[in-house]
Amino acid sequence: MTSTLLAISAAYVAMSVLLLSLGLTSPLRWWVKAVAIVVTSFFFVEVYFATQSLRGWPGTDRLPGKFQLLWTRVVEPDPKIRDAGSIFLWIEQLDENNVPTGTPRSYRMGYSKGLEEKISKAQDQIMSGGQVEGLAEDLAENETPPTGNLPNLPEGANPTQTGNPNNLDLAKLMAQPDYMQGVVFKPLEHPKLPPKQ
Repeated sequence: MTSTLLAISAAYVAMSVLLLSLGLTSPLRWWVKAVAIVVTSFFFVEVYFATQSLRGWPGTDRLPGKFQLLWTRVVEPDPKIRDAGSIFLWIEQLDENNVPTGTPRSYRMGYSKGLEEKISKAQDQIMSGGQVEGLAEDLAENETPPTGNLPNLPEGANPTQTGNPNNLDLAKLMAQPDYMQGVVFKPLEHPKLPPKQ
């Protein structure tokens, strides 16, 4: 994976050097050249953040609608280090027949007390040898669950949204998504197999 990141970085460096060499000798106005340099530099930063998921960090994308929960980890909020808390899920997407598709992935969700309770029950079921199915759907704005047990965080802080309006540590928040999903867990049903001949 590191070689992939190095290849992407080298490609951007090569394109930037080419753009710079062509731009400096072109008859374009100076402000057009300056804008091209700034935009190119912006894409260096964009690529850095866009490729973080390639390095194995948990994704903050929407969960698939139907998945098998493989393992969990709950990190409770810690006001001493201004950490709003997180819930990590390792899941595998399921098709309509309850058959796993693709590769297991790691996801990161914002912490809430209600979600922690659901996760604890699902984790207990996994540890006792059961399999757990998860169903996720986007919630409307008025259905957003409370952020739960966040003592001593700045007033108005919402750790489930992107941005840093209250000077929370961005490295701790790791860019929480703007949307919220409702997640329901239940025992995984056996795969639906085609009828035997």
